[in-house]
Amino acid sequence: MTLNRRAFLSGSAMVAVAATLAACSGGNDKGSGSSSSGGELAEETSAELTLAYWDKNQTPTVEANIKSFNEKYPNIKVTTNLTSFKDYWTKLRTQAEGKTMPDVLWMNGPNIQLYASNEMLLPIEESSVEWDQYPSSLVDLYTYEDKHYGIPKDFDTIAVFYNKKIFADAGVEEPQAGWTWEDFHTKAKAISDWGKDQGIWGCATTVNGDGQGTYYNTMFQAGGYVIKDGKSGFDDPKSIEGLQCWADWIADGSVAPPAVVTDTKPGEMFNNGKSAMFWAGDWSCPEIAEAFGDARGDVGVIDLPAKDKQATVIHGLSWAASSQSKNPEAALALVAHMASKASQEVEAANGTAIPAYTGTQQPWIDTYPEWDVKLFVEAAETYAVPYPVSKNTDVWANAEADYVNPAFAGEKDVTEAAKELAEFMNNALAEEE
Repeated sequence: MTLNRRAFLSGSAMVAVAATLAACSGGNDKGSGSSSSGGELAEETSAELTLAYWDKNQTPTVEANIKSFNEKYPNIKVTTNLTSFKDYWTKLRTQAEGKTMPDVLWMNGPNIQLYASNEMLLPIEESSVEWDQYPSSLVDLYTYEDKHYGIPKDFDTIAVFYNKKIFADAGVEEPQAGWTWEDFHTKAKAISDWGKDQGIWGCATTVNGDGQGTYYNTMFQAGGYVIKDGKSGFDDPKSIEGLQCWADWIADGSVAPPAVVTDTKPGEMFNNGKSAMFWAGDWSCPEIAEAFGDARGDVGVIDLPAKDKQATVIHGLSWAASSQSKNPEAALALVAHMASKASQEVEAANGTAIPAYTGTQQPWIDTYPEWDVKLFVEAAETYAVPYPVSKNTDVWANAEADYVNPAFAGEKDVTEAAKELAEFMNNALAEEE
């Protein structure tokens, strides 16, 4: 889910999008503030709404929750619009320009500020939602200039999946709770040395430009940051420490380099027994479970190793309402319903994602009884850090690989690459003002 949670846009395209959204926001006064409650409607309320989402696997959940919404509001017709993630954001830009955005839609972290800052989304009143029932880091992610623009739907955090059989065959002790970067490195190096002739790596993961799954976490664990107060954190000494570790682990063969995991996806390598460890989010659970089948007991999952502190990036989707809606109150009521405790209980039972509402996650946890997947939920509640975003996140996020890949591959000094990335990012952030 990490890659399909990002819009695949070039930097120049995102700048153009921001200009387009700004241009088409001026004629609509709904985005500026006071029209939204997200509260109760009269049962006889009549309206027609469109709802947009991108994951066909979640269609049963979406349809079930629309059905329960209609049990309360039978005169509100909801038409769904399923689009592949690849086309979702392109289509949404076109709709924003033509003032035909769907009334209710999925929104992600990298795009929330872009649409909120250009008044494309309806703010949601503080008093209309039990915000303390959702992870605070997710609530913060979908808050812009002290206004809520999305109610959390689901979330994902990062952990380490490991192959118990490979550990046993290599004679390496399995990771234990409270492990450190040094512990991870020692185990990965020992397994890589043991498995060299068999093409088995100690760890293969998404070091080829995926910050969410890898280096964002280590940057935070080292005490650094990605973005703060509108400035890049890549050139902060602590952040550089969180990047340097990957270059060091790759240099001595502990972790597969960018070229290897670009040729073969690290998830496939883990599933095929070609790596002992895989840093990944909870979205990988269904694929790993299917790949291992009856042998899924050979897989373990554990919190990320820690450095100065424990940290994991948290991301997740939210339900949002368009400021272009002709039925804003009905749209906000649908948003509130889709993100409600009852609706998220349906989501958990269907096993589509970890629901964001506190106390609704147990059915999802029960889907993987062989693994300690509860740790994904506990991480969200205790030490998760919000996914780093800005108004035009993808301008700089999609360029990160151009800087970190050569550094991780040993082709460029990490500090030099980090400073160049910070300069690029700061220029991009300046363009957002």
